[in-house]
Amino acid sequence: MWKADERQDDEEHKQAVFDGKKPIRGGIPFVFPQFGPWSFGPSHGFARIIRWNLEKAPERLPSGDVEAIFSIMDSEFTRSMWNYAFRLTYRLILREKELHFNIGVYNPSKDLTFSFNLLLHTYFKVPDVRRCQITGLHGCTFIDKNTPQEHIITNVVSGRKMRVQKYNFPDTVVWNPWIEKAKEIADFGDDEFPNMVCVESGHVSSPVILLPGTAFEASQILQYTGGRGRGAGRAAHAQQQQPPPASPVPSTSGAGGGEGVVPVWPPAPWLALNNVYMGEMLHHRLLLEHRKDQPAPSDHPHQCGNPCSICSLNL
Repeated sequence: MWKADERQDDEEHKQAVFDGKKPIRGGIPFVFPQFGPWSFGPSHGFARIIRWNLEKAPERLPSGDVEAIFSIMDSEFTRSMWNYAFRLTYRLILREKELHFNIGVYNPSKDLTFSFNLLLHTYFKVPDVRRCQITGLHGCTFIDKNTPQEHIITNVVSGRKMRVQKYNFPDTVVWNPWIEKAKEIADFGDDEFPNMVCVESGHVSSPVILLPGTAFEASQILQYTGGRGRGAGRAAHAQQQQPPPASPVPSTSGAGGGEGVVPVWPPAPWLALNNVYMGEMLHHRLLLEHRKDQPAPSDHPHQCGNPCSICSLNL
C-alpha cells in the first residue's frame, strides 16, 4: 500500500487472495506479455502471478529518495506459455509524494524477435467513483470492443488530486467492474466497486516489437498534489444531489467536439479507445478534458524523446 499524507492512495481489496496462485486484487499488478484473454496462459499474462526477484533491496539515496529494483526473466514456467528469452526490470523510486516506475524489457536473443503488451494495472482508492473526475482524455476516439462508438462522458469532481505521468506508454486503461461484474469476481466484494478506479498506463492497442539484442523502456510517475481539484466549487452543490443512476438516460448531443454527452452503451469489460480503454464505470460519467501531449521534461529518466502524456485523477 502507498500512502500520501497518511491516506492510502492505491487500492487493495478486502477479499484479495495472497496464495501466489492468482494475481492480487489491488496495488499495481504488472500485465505482461499479454493484455486481456490469452489462449496460451492466464489472462493478462504471467508477470502478475509469478514471484519477482529483488535485485536491489530498498536503499535511501543521497537525495532522500528510496530506490528498489525488481526483475523477472524467462524460466521453464514462462517458456511453457511464451517460448522466448527475456529480462524485465522494474525500478521503483519512492519520494515524499511521488512514486516513480521505470520499466525495461530486454531481448537477449541473437536471432529471435518477439512482441508483447505491457501495462501497469494501477488501482486507486477513491471515496466514490461516481464523484470522480479524470482529465487528459478528451479528444480520444472511443472504440468499444463490441460496438464501435465515439463518446464524451461527464461527471462531477471533488476531493484530492493524483497526477499520472507516463512516458513511452501510448495507451491508458480506465476500469471499474461496476455492479454486475463485481458480483462475478470471487476476490472482489460486491459493495467495493464505488471505492476504486483503475487508471492504467501501458502499450496494449498494438504490441511492442522487440528485435534481438534491443530493449524497450517506459516509465510512470504517480504524484499526489493534495488539495481539492479543479471544479471543486461545483462539488458542494453536487453533493446535495443524488448520485447518478446506475444506467443514466443518455443525451442525444453530438460527439464531434465540446463536452456533449452521447448514448451510454451496455456493460463491457473494456472500452477500447484510440490510445484509451474504458470499462464498465462509464455507465456513470467522467469529465474528459483535452490536454495535448507534452515533451519529456529535462529530468526524464530515459530521455527517450517520445511524447509524454499527463492524466489527472481527482480523488
